[in-house]
Parts: sequence; C-alpha cells; structure tokens
Amino acid sequence: MKTLVITDLHLSDKIRGLLNAQTACLSKIFKAEKPDEIVIMGDVFMSRRPSPTVLLGLKGLLDRHQAECPFTILRGNHDSETKADDGVTALSVFDSPTVDIITHTDTNHLLKRVYIPHYENEQHIIEALRGVPKGYRVFGHFGFSGSLNSAGDCDFTIPLREFRNSCMLGHIHHFHERSLDLEEEKITLTCLGTPYTTNFNESGKGNFYAIIEDDEVTYKEVTHGPKHIVVNYDDIADAAEDLNNTDYFKMVQVHANKLSDTENHLIAQDLLGMYPIDCVEVKYRPIFDGEIENYYDPATSLFDLTRDVLEAYVDNSAVELDKDQLMKGLDQINENKESHN
Repeated sequence: MKTLVITDLHLSDKIRGLLNAQTACLSKIFKAEKPDEIVIMGDVFMSRRPSPTVLLGLKGLLDRHQAECPFTILRGNHDSETKADDGVTALSVFDSPTVDIITHTDTNHLLKRVYIPHYENEQHIIEALRGVPKGYRVFGHFGFSGSLNSAGDCDFTIPLREFRNSCMLGHIHHFHERSLDLEEEKITLTCLGTPYTTNFNESGKGNFYAIIEDDEVTYKEVTHGPKHIVVNYDDIADAAEDLNNTDYFKMVQVHANKLSDTENHLIAQDLLGMYPIDCVEVKYRPIFDGEIENYYDPATSLFDLTRDVLEAYVDNSAVELDKDQLMKGLDQINENKESHN
C-alpha cells in the first residue's frame, strides 16, 4: 500500500489567491503520486475558527480526491477551537466514510499505527506514547525536547526517552530527522515540515512530503505552490530567478535599506511591473545594527504589583488560580523588599 503523508497545510484566505494556490499545490501532489491513502498530520487550517471560504476550499480539495483514496486527518493546534484539549474542531464537519478525522488518540491495529493529535497538556502525549505497541508507527502533531516550532520556540519538552517507536510528526515546520538507538532496535523521529512556506520567517527553507510504501519511507521535495521570498532592496536583481519562477505563487517581502530608497508604494509598483509576483510588502531594515545600549535607571518604581492588581487579575483569569497562595507570595515579596531597604 502506498501512503502519502503531508502536514501543516495552514489553509488561509488572508491574501488574495493564496487559498487557491495552496489547494492547487496539494492537488498536484495528490495527482502525481496516486496514493492508496493520504494522511494529513494536522494544522489543516491557519485559524482556529476558519472562515467559510477556507472551509469550502478544504471541501473542494476533499471532494476532488476522496473518491480516489481515503483520508486520515489529525487535529492540530491550529485546528482546535480552543486550548481545552477537548477535541472540538471544525474538521469534524468533514468526517465521513472516506475522511477519518482524528480528534483524540486512536490506534489502527490492522495497519500497526497510532495517531496522536495535538494536546496542549504534554502528559496526554506522553501517556499515549507509552501505550504504543512495539513495532507500530506513530503519526502525531507535536514536537520533542530540542525541536523548535515555526516561531522559533521550544514549546514541547517531551524527553527523547519517552519515544520507543518511529514517529512521523507535524507541528514543527522545518524538516529534520533524528535517529535513536534503543536496546533492541533503531527508531527515527521525523519532523516532516510543510509542503510550502507559511510565513516570511520560512523563506528559503525546503518543503517536503513523505511516501510510505512497503514500510519504506521516501521524502520528496515540493517545487511548486506558495513561496515566501525575502529580499533586500539592493539585491532585487540577484533574486530575479526566484521572482520570475512561475511554478510558485510568490509572496515577496522587500527590505528597504534606508528611508531615502524610495516610497513603499513605488517599490511595490516597480516589482509588480518587473516580475510575475502575486503579493508584495515593504519593510525597512533597522536604522541601527546590533544591540543598542541604554542606561536609563528610573528613580521611582514604574509599576507596583499591589493586592488590588493581583486580585483583579485572578478574578478575570480564564483558568483556576489559587488566590490565597498568590496573596501569600505577594506578601513574601513585599517582606523581602522591606528587608533589603
């Protein structure tokens, strides 16, 4: 059986033409590979509450291909309505005999797989990993200790010792693999990354999907679809090859070097007139390079954490906080401040 694995689609209609470019890119991949099944490992949507346009975009994609092969789609953090780990997601409206929506951990013994969607509480993931039978493959939407999300943050701290099976993972936008030698076998943790760039921070990175056939995994690079390009104003000519490449839906961010370069709208007009690009935004590079030292030392306190402030914060918090414990902590802080004065 031939399985196509892809993740972090981040379907969005925030830029005109982007959603169509995303779904066209995915359709091209699906048609070229002709898989027996497709597994999407989460973050189908960019927004937790996707617009009707985005929902229709996904519906059109599924309608075109679910007659050819079934889909298994995991709930990612961007697909979850809230951070409550309750599994509520707009993806559920697409659940059908040919589209299996995974909202909570699920095991397929026939295919020897465990599907683990995103959980804000890492303990849910750790417990699921501990229950995976030997020889099964994990498909999940989470990271592990040392892996960075698309914002460059390490938002998962799951120790590597908790992994006893090979895993194919979404959530981490940059493709990388890590091999672990266990006592009896060698396993591989793969962060598959995205099939196209999803923001300007990802400019220049490679984009991939995976094919699993007869338990052999092959990674293929995507050379079409949405592409974010960041270029300095003085280096536009050097980027001509990328800017002229019509295989991509190109979103370009230009960094003007100084205020006197030209006006924002003129840069955009020039680029749109010179190259077949789809979206342009202009930003100015920092006036100062490196860190700027500042020796401001206020003579008085700029902010005091008072009982009124802390009580108001607790009373308006969306999570349960122990007010008495916080007040004891505040009293201790104030006592320490007084002892040092």
